[in-house]
Amino acid sequence: MSDALRDLLRSAPGAGELTGPDVRTGTASHPVCGDEVEVFLRVADGVIAEFAWRARGCPACVAVAAAARDALQGGAPEGAERRLAERVARLGGLGPAERHALDLVATAIRSAR
Repeated sequence: MSDALRDLLRSAPGAGELTGPDVRTGTASHPVCGDEVEVFLRVADGVIAEFAWRARGCPACVAVAAAARDALQGGAPEGAERRLAERVARLGGLGPAERHALDLVATAIRSAR
């Protein structure tokens, strides 16, 4: 994991949850390692107005969930997974044993639609 992703892991922007009738919730878990991610999206006027997350598991999973907030807020739900992957790449990317974290968070986002 890059230093930039480690910084996100430490600061954990967006950690928590959103509530309300307009919040979409998605979850994903990894059957082998046990990592779990829950995402919360408030969509207004066709864009993700707010994004929050809760994650339990490896540091990469938490860092990718934290990276998702900046990658997704202000953008349309469509293309969210691509924007997240691009953000993680710009932050220096993940090692081979950590790449499952990106798939896990993307799956949680997909299930929130």
